[in-house]
Amino acid sequence: MSLDHGILNVPLAKRGNIDAQLDAYKANQTRDARARAKADAVETKALRVKARGLVAAADPAMLERVASNAGIALRELRTRLNSDAHWKPAWVIRVLGGAA
Repeated sequence: MSLDHGILNVPLAKRGNIDAQLDAYKANQTRDARARAKADAVETKALRVKARGLVAAADPAMLERVASNAGIALRELRTRLNSDAHWKPAWVIRVLGGAA
């Protein structure tokens, strides 16, 4: 690949400002990432509300069976499910019978 000496002789200021282009690109990427994060946060919040509702409405007899099969107390199972409703709401919805 040969160098184009016609371009090399043009001053940098007249070739375009690469720094401004990079700054604009990075700002655009940051703006898009923030928008995606906000959308994900709204979706996660809605899933958490639904998962907490499913945990609260879960059949006590079913929870007792699951707790005895797991070898843990019913209170500990509810604590774990409430924690999972916060950290993994889609999983809780899928397990407890709601549609994610």
